[in-house]
Amino acid sequence: MDRRVRPSRENLARRVRGFFRSSATTDVLLLAVLIVVFVGVVGHLEPAWFSWRTLQTAMSENSPLAIVAVAMTFSIISGNIDLSPGAMIALTGVIVGLVFERDGNLALSFVAGFGLAIAVGFAHAVLVAKLRINAIIITLAAYIWARGMAIGLTGANPININTSFINTMNTFSFAGITIPIALAIVAYILGWFLLRRTRMGRYTFAMGQDARATERAGISILNQNLLIFGFMGFMIAVGTVITISQVGGAQPLEQQGFELDAIIAVIIGGSKLTGGEGSMLQSLMGVAFVTAVNSGLGNVGLTDAGYAFAKGCIILGALTLQVFVHRLVARRIQSAQVPRTTITRAPTVATE
Repeated sequence: MDRRVRPSRENLARRVRGFFRSSATTDVLLLAVLIVVFVGVVGHLEPAWFSWRTLQTAMSENSPLAIVAVAMTFSIISGNIDLSPGAMIALTGVIVGLVFERDGNLALSFVAGFGLAIAVGFAHAVLVAKLRINAIIITLAAYIWARGMAIGLTGANPININTSFINTMNTFSFAGITIPIALAIVAYILGWFLLRRTRMGRYTFAMGQDARATERAGISILNQNLLIFGFMGFMIAVGTVITISQVGGAQPLEQQGFELDAIIAVIIGGSKLTGGEGSMLQSLMGVAFVTAVNSGLGNVGLTDAGYAFAKGCIILGALTLQVFVHRLVARRIQSAQVPRTTITRAPTVATE
C-alpha cells in the first residue's frame, strides 16, 4: 500500500512545484484577489461606483498608463528603468499642439509628435549604450528638461485642439469597448508577441540577466537599446494621442507622476527591478490593480492629501503581502517535497 501512496504524493508535489515554479503565477493570483477585495470594499463604501460605466471610464482614463506600461515592461526587464514618460507625454503633446496651431493639420501634428518621442528614445539608447550612463540618470534628466521645455514653449498655458478626430476618440465605442481601450488591448497583444516570440524579447531578457555576457555573445547592445527605447517613444506617442483627446488639447502640466504609476504597475505585477524577469500578463495585472486603486480612491471623497496617503499605503501593503505570500508558497513547496527512498537488496550469501 505504501508503494501505491508514495508515487501519488510525489506526483502531487511535482505538480505543485511545477505550477508555482515561476513566481508569475503567484503574483497574478494574488493581484486578482487584491483587486476583487479592493473593488468589493470601495463598492460597499460607494455603491454608485460599482458599475459597468465606471469600469469603462476607468479603463479609458488609464489606457495611456496601460499602453506605456507595455514598453516599461521591456525597459525594466532589460534593466533600463525609464523615468521620462510623463514629461515626454507633456512635451510631445505640446509639439502636436504647436504644429496644429500653425498648420491646422492634425495628421502632420501627430507625425511631428511621434517623430519627437521616438527620436528622444533613440537618443537615450545611444547615451546608455555608448557612454555607459545608467538609464535612470539619462531618463531622469529627460524627466526634468522635457517638462521644462513643455512649460517654456507654452508659458504653462494649454493649447486647445478641437477636431472631429478628438470627438470620435472620446465618443465612439463598440460593444462597450472605446478606442483608448482597444488601443490598449492591441498594445498588450503586440507586447506579448514581441516579448515571447521575437529576438527582441529574448535579447531583452538576456540583457536583464547579464548585459556583459549578452554583449560577449555577439548581441549588439546598441541595437537592442534602440529597439527598447524606440518602442518606449512610440508608446509614449500613442499615449499622448489618447491624453490629448481626453483633455481636449495639449497640457504642459499633464501626467505629472505618470511614470511612477507605470513603474509601480510593472513592479507590483512581478517584474524584478533588477531586470531579467517579467511578462505582459503580470504587467497587465499590475495595471489593473493601479487602475482600480486610482479610480476607487478618486470616488470615495478623499482630499488630495488623503488620496496620496491612502494610495501609498495600499501599494506598500500590496508589495509587503506579495513578499510574505512568496515566502509562504516557497515553504509549502518545500514541505510538499517527498524524499526519494532507495530500495536496497539484501546481500546474497553464497552457499557451497
